[in-house]
Amino acid sequence: MGNERWYRWYGASQAIASMLLLNGYWLLFNLPVLLLALGLIFPSSPRQFLFSLVGLIISFPSILLPATFALFGVMRRWLYYQEPRQAIGGTFWRLYRENYRRSFAAGLFFGSLALLLLGSYRQIDSFQLPLLAVGYLFLSIILLVWLLYFICDSVHLAAPMRLALIKSFFIIFWAPLQTLMLLGLLSGLALLLVLINPLLAGLIVGGLGSQCACYSYLRIIQKAQAKAAPADE
Repeated sequence: MGNERWYRWYGASQAIASMLLLNGYWLLFNLPVLLLALGLIFPSSPRQFLFSLVGLIISFPSILLPATFALFGVMRRWLYYQEPRQAIGGTFWRLYRENYRRSFAAGLFFGSLALLLLGSYRQIDSFQLPLLAVGYLFLSIILLVWLLYFICDSVHLAAPMRLALIKSFFIIFWAPLQTLMLLGLLSGLALLLVLINPLLAGLIVGGLGSQCACYSYLRIIQKAQAKAAPADE
């Protein structure tokens, strides 16, 4: 009994250490993004603000998304294949290189949609048109979940990008309960960033966020496979 409890604690501590290490790689690859974000939040001059804003727009498809694809890829292997949590750095770098072109193209697509949505939102008066402002907020949430499901689908299956975009979009509405649960978990992580020191929360938010998204996506895939099995028979 004592040995069994010790092995459980050992397994849990190893999982936490692996997640912290994986999140550390993700933060390391996103170091330029973090520095640009700090320059945008605490600008010393209007020129620095503009430089940081342009830098963030450029780094979204070229730095942030490739590292996020690799993060999700490693997490998916842990959840789906139950792979040993070893050689994290090598696996992260390999997935980063393998998915770079796809992640860059996805960054251009989703980044363009986000800029279009932001630009159109700035044209309305949220106080005079509250329902329209809520609508833009809803579209922003849909865009975020669409991106997360697309990343999960891309690291899970080698489907053409156009097909993956269409499938990941309809998954949002095909499994609304799982989507709402995912949004609840992500909201909890966002609250964690606010209540706890952001520097400390940053050590776990990437790993936990990717785990929530990958788990939600895999549950949806398993549900779809279970429904398709009787039809095949």
